[in-house]
Amino acid sequence: QQLACQAGLEILKQGGNAADAAVAVAAALNVTEPASTGIGGDCFCLYYDATTKHVSALNGSGRSPKNLTLSHVRKSISDQNAYHIPFTNINAVTVPGAAAGWVDTIEWFGSGRVGLTDILRPAIELAEHGFGVAEISAKMWQENEHLLRTCSAHGVDMLLDGRAPRAGEIMRMPKLARTFRELAEKGKDGFYKGRIAEAIVELIQSKGGVMTLEDLAEHSSTRVEPISIDYKGVRVWECPPNGQGLTALMALGILSQLQSKGKIPPLSEMRHNSGEYLHAIIESLRLAFADTRYYVSDPEVVHVPVEELLSE
Repeated sequence: QQLACQAGLEILKQGGNAADAAVAVAAALNVTEPASTGIGGDCFCLYYDATTKHVSALNGSGRSPKNLTLSHVRKSISDQNAYHIPFTNINAVTVPGAAAGWVDTIEWFGSGRVGLTDILRPAIELAEHGFGVAEISAKMWQENEHLLRTCSAHGVDMLLDGRAPRAGEIMRMPKLARTFRELAEKGKDGFYKGRIAEAIVELIQSKGGVMTLEDLAEHSSTRVEPISIDYKGVRVWECPPNGQGLTALMALGILSQLQSKGKIPPLSEMRHNSGEYLHAIIESLRLAFADTRYYVSDPEVVHVPVEELLSE
């Protein structure tokens, strides 16, 4: 997304580093391509320090509300045979970790030469002054227009004259800009306490959810040890569970074993996107996702056998 990339470039030109720029890009994407990322979601960060050669990881995912029980979830789902909470069910909403994740990414890994206000400024300006909607954004907006119309009375804030914006039209989001300003001025307390937190809880509880102000106030990002494997001489890193980066590492491990044992030719010898190439990748990912869905959960509650899942 060109406008989001430009936001990151502006921060680099001001002396910021990759961590600073990444947050600027994420915030700008929230404005220009809101279906891809947003302050109401989660945040995972991998950071490589070129001086120390060390890879660090931040887990900025939010937890389910403390008062959410399995029986409450089941009562809210019409299909009792469903194997997951429907994405449009209010109980699928977890504490949004992105805001804290952005702030902590800057504090833990940032250059110190640019502040949160500087980093969020490009996104604020895009939201206030408007931007031309890109084709891919317009497509995603139109596909989800019905959700924005029905999710709450505030859904219209993300519509243009009551409908999804079309490609090339100018879209403004002044209320999102206000949210970013409060985060920039007050830090994490500007999002997890006060006006914004109260609005989040009021809406969720009005829809039958159980999130409380305490759930928001107690949220924090977590420093975690990244996980990795060696794939053909390249060290590939991911954030550990509860994140799902483990899936990519398992898939690479499966591909590595298939190639080393002669079950498939080296991927470099296959024609890109040929049937043979896609079959190998798809089947490796299918197996990796099966293990992810079975094993990956909150490591503070259950044991996730990461070492075993990544072993040869």
